[in-house]
Amino acid sequence: MINFSKVKEVRLWGVTDQNSDVRLTVGDSSGGTFTARANPLRGTLVWDECMYVLHGVSAAGGATGGSYTVTIETDAVVGYTGLPIASATIGPNSPRTMVMDNLHRSPGSPLPTHIFIDQTATGGALDFQCFAIAKQYRGVLGTPGSNTSERVIQGTMFRGASYAGGPFTSGAGLTVDETFTVDGTSRQISSLGMRRMRLWDRAFYWTKAGNSISGTWDCYVLGTVGGTTFTIAGTTGGALNVGNERLALTSNFYGCSPNPSTIIFDEVTAGGVSDARVIVLAKTGRGSLAKE
Repeated sequence: MINFSKVKEVRLWGVTDQNSDVRLTVGDSSGGTFTARANPLRGTLVWDECMYVLHGVSAAGGATGGSYTVTIETDAVVGYTGLPIASATIGPNSPRTMVMDNLHRSPGSPLPTHIFIDQTATGGALDFQCFAIAKQYRGVLGTPGSNTSERVIQGTMFRGASYAGGPFTSGAGLTVDETFTVDGTSRQISSLGMRRMRLWDRAFYWTKAGNSISGTWDCYVLGTVGGTTFTIAGTTGGALNVGNERLALTSNFYGCSPNPSTIIFDEVTAGGVSDARVIVLAKTGRGSLAKE
């Protein structure tokens, strides 16, 4: 590594002969025996640039080998666990080196804390090594009580349940298409301070279903420019459809975000969602302007 660049190039996970579902903290697993290691990316909640690469990928069993979905997750956002960051689908014919797909479609990443290996088809054990290359800058705005000295915004923007001061008067949650104004006077939803900056360098949004869900749903975070509303990030195809499911909202701006103005839950097929959430983790620099 070139020290001048102040970049971290690290190995996060080593997995050998994994033949079942498992969720691991940073470390090494061999034949089901896990050895934990210190997280080399610890100390930074938002990495402004971060890429994940799998080396030595193989699913044993030849052409009829097992299939796996490998997802990097974070438990570091206050109040939440298992928020997805990046993933890769591995099968018997996968290449030995794979770039993991950033689920927010962002150049950055929250602090990775866990990897979840989901065996989607039996037939052979999984091997891989997971590496990361990451760089971070100092932010300028934070939230009091966010449980970190870093200058970031984090927490719950929207909660679709009945609680003191919340937008719902019953525990029924969402039963039809709903539109919510962020920091509006009706059904007020918190921006957690994002209104203090017009454009955020990195913003990661997730949606989460409560214990009970029926039908299929999509979630969108919207902003405005020139008086026109547009989608900042969202899901597609009725992706939210399982209780306690956590989904990354895919960015239309590849990581940056204007301050949000609206949240929409779209009922794709009939049903309801109890205690749906929208979660955000965001960071920005102050910026500078050239002379006009």
